[in-house]
Formats: sequence, structure tokens, C-alpha cells
Amino acid sequence: MGADIHIDKETVRKMAELSRVNLSESEVVQLEKEFAEILSYFSSIQTLSKEGSKLSYVSESNGESRNDNVGKKNEKEADAIVEQFAQKDGRLMLAPKTL
Repeated sequence: MGADIHIDKETVRKMAELSRVNLSESEVVQLEKEFAEILSYFSSIQTLSKEGSKLSYVSESNGESRNDNVGKKNEKEADAIVEQFAQKDGRLMLAPKTL
């Protein structure tokens, strides 16, 4: 990605159209600024040296899996939540179908 990418108002409007989102002129101006900040951040990431440095988002791990303890510790809390369901089938909440 050697080329600098610039998002102008027309590009924001095109993205909104493709996303089927209606934007006011003030929202277009705001999104143009936000996209510029985002692209600037990613451009700064590309300039980082990749050799000889450890990436900060990679955590040290010994590869061991944790043990998840599943039990009935919160049975009363779960019952209270199930009781609030408007429609249910046993302990399952029923929700209307959506398209």
C-alpha cells in the first residue's frame, strides 16, 4: 500500500449510498474528518519497523488451556432472568422471526 489514500466528501457520499445510509451535510463533513484520522493512524502503523522488535499486541503464552468450571453457581440468578422472558419455551426465550 504505497499510495496515500484520501477520503473526500464525494467518497463519503458514495460509501453512504452503497451502504444505503442517508447522511446530512454535517455528517458528511464529520465522517470525512474521522476517515482521515483513521487512515492517518493506519499509515503510521505501516511505517513501524518490523524487524528486531516485538509486536506489542502479541502476548506471551505457554500454550496451556484454562479450565472452565461450568456449574450451577448462579442458578438463582439464571432463574430470575428466565422469569423475565415475555415468551418462553421451558428455559429458552422465544423471539419473533425477523427478516
